[in-house]
Amino acid sequence: MKTLKKLLLLLFVSFIVHPIFSQDVLSLFATNGPQAQQRSLEVFRRYSTPLTQSYAWSTSLGWMYTARPHKPIGFDISVSTAGIIMPDNALYFNVDDIEGVRVISGNKNLPTFFGSNTQETVIGIKNDDGSEAVIPASKGINIDFSVLPSIKIGLGVGQNTELIGKLFPKVEYNGIVIKMWGAGFKHNIAEWFFNEKSPFDFSLFAGYTQLEGQYPLDNSQIAPVVDPGLLMFETKGGNFEAMLSKTLPLLTIYTSAGYVYTKNETKLKGDYTLLNLTDESLNIPDDEILDIYRLQSWKFTAGLMFKIGLVYFNGDYTFGWSHQINVGLGLTMK
Repeated sequence: MKTLKKLLLLLFVSFIVHPIFSQDVLSLFATNGPQAQQRSLEVFRRYSTPLTQSYAWSTSLGWMYTARPHKPIGFDISVSTAGIIMPDNALYFNVDDIEGVRVISGNKNLPTFFGSNTQETVIGIKNDDGSEAVIPASKGINIDFSVLPSIKIGLGVGQNTELIGKLFPKVEYNGIVIKMWGAGFKHNIAEWFFNEKSPFDFSLFAGYTQLEGQYPLDNSQIAPVVDPGLLMFETKGGNFEAMLSKTLPLLTIYTSAGYVYTKNETKLKGDYTLLNLTDESLNIPDDEILDIYRLQSWKFTAGLMFKIGLVYFNGDYTFGWSHQINVGLGLTMK
């Protein structure tokens, strides 16, 4: 298990080599008043939504490489990586339609989390008393894709039925903490429609996934606080699919259609009392929840699985919000 954890950590940090949220996002909340708070929250949501979307989609990928369940006590174990390639419009956003927010200097297209890490833009957020908070816009990480590796285990438990588990063991890197677990089952219903052996496999699948992440924050440049603390994510969701597959010698062809429902909550954990004004703090909601994002969408997948002896390799493409790819390598027994 330690070797697998090291492999998963390597896959994750090979693409993200510094604390993801080292950018100054707290300065967005150096405002005053409830209306200004809502403006700050909207700017933050537009900055961070591509990240939460990538998490939501990643957890729905890589559950199956065939519609044929294992026989009782048959099993497979694999390491797979879900990759989300960001569409161009997920790399930037603008604030033209947010009342009370404007770009003071720099490009009107502000970088999202995945956007430019060099762009210098200054925005103004109107306070409730009519003044304006002048704030440097958060930069991105300048990477237009995200990855989420996982361990997957399948176990045959009965006639045409298989239990499936997914796991990303808790790993830590430069203050980043990521962990994930999921469970689901699939059942082959092809035999319902054929008196003799079915020429293909057709399974229904349902699964649940929970992913948690936390990232260290830099202190606000505009209004330093006692403890910048952590930005925390929690993603919970269900994935429902119907998969059709055809098994050939050394090769399985599969395709599926499904529905994803995911809820992501983003919140802060720290002490946001201003260092120089101990009776004041950043303009953050009392419950410290910055955003609640829900994904509800159809998805369509097609892929191939190659099997030689007990070893298999699979890869598939999912059409949804963006280009989504999943690849896996594992061992399987009937």
